[in-house]
Amino acid sequence: MIDLESLGGDPYPTLHRLRKEEPVARATSQGGLMWLVTRRDDVLEILRDPETFSTDHSSSPIRDTFGAQMLSAEGESQRRYKSACAPPFNRRAVEVEAAPVVRARIDEMLDAIERRLPNESVDLRATLAGPLALAVVADIIGMPEEMHDRIREWYDAFAAALATHDPHSAARKEGRNSAAAFRSAVAELIAPISEEAQGSLISHLVSLAPPARLSDEELLSNTLIVLFGGIETTEAAMLNALWALLTHDDARSAVVRDDQALDAAIEESLRWEPAVQTCTRYATRAVTVRGVPIGEGDIVQCMIGAANRDPAHFADPDRFDITRANAGDHVSFGFGRHYCLGAALARLEMRLAIRSLLERWPHVRLHVERDSSPRGHEFRKPRALWVTR
Repeated sequence: MIDLESLGGDPYPTLHRLRKEEPVARATSQGGLMWLVTRRDDVLEILRDPETFSTDHSSSPIRDTFGAQMLSAEGESQRRYKSACAPPFNRRAVEVEAAPVVRARIDEMLDAIERRLPNESVDLRATLAGPLALAVVADIIGMPEEMHDRIREWYDAFAAALATHDPHSAARKEGRNSAAAFRSAVAELIAPISEEAQGSLISHLVSLAPPARLSDEELLSNTLIVLFGGIETTEAAMLNALWALLTHDDARSAVVRDDQALDAAIEESLRWEPAVQTCTRYATRAVTVRGVPIGEGDIVQCMIGAANRDPAHFADPDRFDITRANAGDHVSFGFGRHYCLGAALARLEMRLAIRSLLERWPHVRLHVERDSSPRGHEFRKPRALWVTR
């Protein structure tokens, strides 16, 4: 039986073996039992069938930590939550309204990095990817700058809580406590919407009229998941893309020369090293997947990293190839009705940050004495990305 936590290093050899020999495999995670599904076709079939494989379950770590929100609801509730939160994240809003803010944040951070790089190595997670993802999503939500340090503390607690399926663990308790602290802080922002928060997600949600208007509890829970997703997915995807480029000189050189190559590299990095490795579902009835009986209530983990490297769909899938024609077929932002709300924003932040970094320092390189490889069985990224010039 596979231990899910054992996939935190290099999961891909094990995922290849499972996909070939045991595509629906029994696994354990901190004492809990679940099924790992590793073939792309099966993953897509499960994700497009919320009637049989639901996110809405009392055991869901996301629901336990954040409450009822778009990632732990189905049906009309899920559509209502996602529709209410969508306007700041549609493609036009991202390209027209968010892009100038993102560029300004990047320039400010790169200026600070430039003062250090000639004489020392720099961790791009601590100085660019993490602060950028946090600042941008906080701006969009309408949370002031002075709250950023508290947001980072809450975020760390959320990540630990969502990585465990034990509802009685210390990590889950701390996650619930941090969510309560977040709710209290945001509740103070709801009533007196300041001029600075006009145009924010909070002001938009407060201004909605019934029946679109969310209750205060629904507003807080959905803002919570937007905050966490906006930091985790974007920070990790940016770091994984940079790591891929800095370990593949030909790809990095192509990206320096060509914007189209950058867009292709972003899609290939999302496929090759996805930031989120699993999509969790709960069987609503007894069902059979590829001849394996799955019981009602069983946890089913759709293994995104395995689906993205399925040789039945991606030729030579372990190779990082920015000329790959079907790289965009990855499922790193999910699939179906739970497709990531912030996908367009994440791609924008990745594109602007990587382009600006390589324009300033086209020969930036990884620090040879520090390990910057991605790690994590659930949320996957470098713990630090050390670079030098």
